[in-house]
Amino acid sequence: MKDKEILILLFLVMIISGVIISIFTLLCPFSATLKIALGIASIFSLIGFVVYFFVLKRVLNIIINQQKANIDLNSKMKQIEFIDKLTHIPNRNRFIKDLDLAKSMILINLDDFSLINDVYSREIGDKFLAKLANTLSNLDFIDNNLYRLGGDEFAILFFEETEVQSIAKKILKAIENFYIRIDNIMIQVGATIAISYQKPLLETTDLALKYGKKNKINIVIYSDKLEVFEKSQIFLDVTLRLKKALKDNNVFPFFQCVVNNKGEIIKYEALMRIKEGDKYILPNVFLDIAKTTKLYTELSIQMINKTFAYMKNKDIPFSINLSYDDIINERVNKILFRNIYNFEKKENIIIELLETEAIRFDRVKKFIELLHSQNVKIAIDDFGSGYSNFIYLEKLKPDMIKIDGSIVQKILLSENAEFLVRTIVDFCKKNNIISIAEFVSHKEIFEVLNEIGVDEFQGFYFCKPKGEI
Repeated sequence: MKDKEILILLFLVMIISGVIISIFTLLCPFSATLKIALGIASIFSLIGFVVYFFVLKRVLNIIINQQKANIDLNSKMKQIEFIDKLTHIPNRNRFIKDLDLAKSMILINLDDFSLINDVYSREIGDKFLAKLANTLSNLDFIDNNLYRLGGDEFAILFFEETEVQSIAKKILKAIENFYIRIDNIMIQVGATIAISYQKPLLETTDLALKYGKKNKINIVIYSDKLEVFEKSQIFLDVTLRLKKALKDNNVFPFFQCVVNNKGEIIKYEALMRIKEGDKYILPNVFLDIAKTTKLYTELSIQMINKTFAYMKNKDIPFSINLSYDDIINERVNKILFRNIYNFEKKENIIIELLETEAIRFDRVKKFIELLHSQNVKIAIDDFGSGYSNFIYLEKLKPDMIKIDGSIVQKILLSENAEFLVRTIVDFCKKNNIISIAEFVSHKEIFEVLNEIGVDEFQGFYFCKPKGEI
């Protein structure tokens, strides 16, 4: 029961009680003195009722006003959550909430809008956006479905079957005709518009928008061909960047430490990076594409040569990664073994082989035997990632097993992950193999792995890869 209802009920109870007392006093054969006393009590009760009535009215007004205030506050909170402060149209939060129900979508990006902010000011830029949003909102075919996603990007959702392309043309015309004047200067912009009927709508329109921007097309409709084209463009872009990096000798090793169970650095792993200006690009950007081209061999050769050259005067073990493609490539083999033969402390060299590729048994086994003959150690990398085979390990006889990082990261959350790590560690101990846990990101993981009996550890908890050691 609400506060207002309780107060009204109490008021009615008091009135009824006063009336009953008055009637009871008049009808019952009480003494005159008692009747006078009850009469006075009734008068005071009625006075109390009147006072209570005015107090009740005041309290009810306060409650009603408070409820109205709460409604206003809730309305304002919703407005803050779902309405863009600058343009007063629905914002990205509202857009995400409505997106699943939409059947098609338009994505609008203003061309070179940043120039307005840079040349005139951010205030002028905000004024331009606010007025443009108002203009677009008032177009009769928009139907209150315009959203500001952020910056100079807007979206329109359509919840019925609609001929979106004709609407996009009208929107483009409206934007091109729109302007504001600042000190007699007319400020205008163009726009790139992407259309998609294919879910996920935001992703597909975004892809179409990027295509339009890159190729300077005002209106682009998403199709599967665009996605194929985009992938081919990425392939071409990465290939050109790789060729330049190789030509400029910009393939470099970065080194990440490996520690013992006391946290002391005992070795390093060399990791490939490509230098572009002041930045170093990670392998996840280029390695998969490189493996589909002849450039991968050149990357491996530069990486091997630079790693051995850098570690020549460092009296600490180091590892370098090789794939199965490296193992079977004659040029890579010649350069690798030439570096090994010329390296004074061969016992410091560790070759890491990917576990998923090391199961190609015969050739890998011969390669490992040749390395062992040079006193070079072997580590199986990413063990446990999907093709783990303990029988092959027994035959390959590696010196180290690196437990896959995806397992290590789950060890605090998954009993299966912990069981798998314990199984690998137990196997290593029985076969005199060093166990190494990768991707150790914080203290709690380190402590659990230490308790299990892992021998060595690698990850950001200890150090990040760096260009020099």
